Amino acid sequence: MLRVLIATDGSKPASTAMAAATRILSSEERCVDLLCCVPEEKGGASEKTQKRAARILDAARHSLAEQGISARPRIERGSPIKTLLRASLDYDVTVVGAKSRVDGSPTGLGPVANRIIEHSTASVLIGREGRNDSGLRILVPVDGSDATLAAIERLGTLVDLRTADVTLMHVVETPWLIGPDPPESMGEEDDAGDTQADLAFELEREAEDVLEEARTRLPPRTAVNRVIEKGLPAEVILTEADSGDYDLVLMAASGSNDMKHQLLGSVSVKVAWNAPCSVLLMRTAG
Repeated sequence: MLRVLIATDGSKPASTAMAAATRILSSEERCVDLLCCVPEEKGGASEKTQKRAARILDAARHSLAEQGISARPRIERGSPIKTLLRASLDYDVTVVGAKSRVDGSPTGLGPVANRIIEHSTASVLIGREGRNDSGLRILVPVDGSDATLAAIERLGTLVDLRTADVTLMHVVETPWLIGPDPPESMGEEDDAGDTQADLAFELEREAEDVLEEARTRLPPRTAVNRVIEKGLPAEVILTEADSGDYDLVLMAASGSNDMKHQLLGSVSVKVAWNAPCSVLLMRTAG
């Protein structure tokens, strides 16, 4: 059973995220809960605040019911960030809204979504407008890490890949190929050039192996494309996501919150902030 938590506050980004989730996430054996947070007030939440939350949930439930999806309403009191972080641990994926260029607003995340992707140890779907009328175009950046391979394996349990088009992309980080200026003596310039050429060749050969290993983690009949690019990972991923008209970018991240994994997760955060489409930040065990 796929357990999905959709956060809503009645805003347009929240409604867009809900629509994206129902399109992207598998419809088989899916249990959906709708969560609306109300602020703590002196003496508890006011009757007016509670009624507003109930109206928001009723509207969301009605919208989902029109698509044949049954959802359970849930009202929680307190900080939206703390409430979502705590609640997300009980679900396979938590859905939150974000800004999108498609609806005329600049890309980015609101304060709640930003804190959720930075601190949650569960999988989070940043929902944005779809870009294709039929099927799904999914971009999967691959770096060969265990977290990425685990995320690719889990993708098939969250998304119906039978009608999806998946692109596996590996980015060869070109800055690592740029070393200090070679000495100007004894023909060492040529040796340095040969060394960099050999390194570049080795990295591209390794990229092929990384993509092949990633391919084996997808269901056998999945339509798969392979792309190898050079550059800075976040920039290359965002460029491909934009030019390729993808509906979803899958980003893997460890569930750990130590400094090492926070630094490694900076690419995921940058992509989540700036992608023109939905982003599924897949957490794996730390």
